[in-house]
Amino acid sequence: MSNEEIRVPVPLDDDGFLRRECPACGREFKWFYSEDSEPVPTDGYACPYCAQTADADSWFTQAQIDVVHDAVGREIVDPMLDEFGREMRHASRGSFVQVDVTSSPRPPRPQLTEPNDMTRVDPSCHPKEPIKVLENWTDTVHCIVCAAPIRDAA
Repeated sequence: MSNEEIRVPVPLDDDGFLRRECPACGREFKWFYSEDSEPVPTDGYACPYCAQTADADSWFTQAQIDVVHDAVGREIVDPMLDEFGREMRHASRGSFVQVDVTSSPRPPRPQLTEPNDMTRVDPSCHPKEPIKVLENWTDTVHCIVCAAPIRDAA
């Protein structure tokens, strides 16, 4: 089996921030996307809200996951089903049993967009890792690299 690579664009907001979702508390925030970012912390990134850590690949939003699943379906699964249908039709020719496999086209999926929302918070402990949190968030905000409080509750 060959490895397939599918590129799925995930938009940034106008300031270069990428939407993320905490796998522990489910709240969304944004982290700054940069080639100059800190190395991934050994324990993974920390949530700015609940301070729980998780691996770097654990922070996708449900909308991002849905777009990836749709892309995999369109680029890999649908062509495999089409090929299977052709092979079954060919194999059943001249047989008492006729096989016809058909699939319906997928509806178009809207592209992800990224609104310019949330409030920027700049940690003094890791200045290359600014984040954006919910505008109405008044509790403590934690650094995504070291989980230290960077803005205490109001």
